Amino acid sequence: MRAAHFPDEVLAFLQMESLTALDVAARHGCDSLVELGCYDGRALEVARAADIRYLGVDVSTGAIDALNRRIADEDLQERAGAVVGNILHCSEWLHAVRGERPLQLLPFNLAGNLAEPEKAIAGLREVGGLAVISVFNDRPWTTDLRRAYYLACGIAVLEEAPSRHGGVVFRGEDGFQSQSFSDDGVTALLDGAGVSVVHERANRLGRCVTVRFT
Repeated sequence: MRAAHFPDEVLAFLQMESLTALDVAARHGCDSLVELGCYDGRALEVARAADIRYLGVDVSTGAIDALNRRIADEDLQERAGAVVGNILHCSEWLHAVRGERPLQLLPFNLAGNLAEPEKAIAGLREVGGLAVISVFNDRPWTTDLRRAYYLACGIAVLEEAPSRHGGVVFRGEDGFQSQSFSDDGVTALLDGAGVSVVHERANRLGRCVTVRFT
C-alpha cells in the first residue's frame, strides 16, 4: 500500500480517535498508551500530551525502525518505545508494556482489518487496562470514502461484499481486508470479545468505543 493524502473527512475521524484517547487517559488515570498497528506512531503525540509512556506495536519492521528513529531524534527513549509485534500474539510483546493501567488503542479501523476481530480483542485481556476501539460505520458515504481512499493507496483488484458484521468488506491483493460495522455489528463484536463499554464517541464516519475487559 502506498501512502496517500487523507481526505478531509478521514482527518476528522483520526482527530476523534486522538481526542478520545487523550480524554480516556486523563479521565481514568492511565499510565501508558499502547498503540496497536501503530505504523508511524500517530498516537505518540497523544501520550506526550497526556504525559504518559508510549509503546507502538506493528507487524512492519520498516515502520517500527522508522518510529524508533523518530523516538531517538526527539530524545524520547525514556518514555517511548516501539516493537515489532502482532496484535494476535500479545504474549510476544507484553514484556515491553510499561505501567499498571495501560490504555490500548486500536486505531483507524484496525479491528476491521482482522479476520477474527472478536478473538483478537479478547486476547488483549492479557495486557489489561482499557481499550479504545475505532471502527468505520456502514453508512453509504463512509463506504464511498473508504473505496476512494483504498484505491488512492494503490490497492489493486479491489472487491466489495457485505460484511458479516453488517457493513461492507473490501478485499485486495496480498491479503488486504477492511470491513466496516453496523450498529448491531459493533454490539456483537464487543459481546463476542467479552468486553464492557465504558463510553463511546461517534461522528459521520464511525465511532470510538472505550471498553473494559471483564
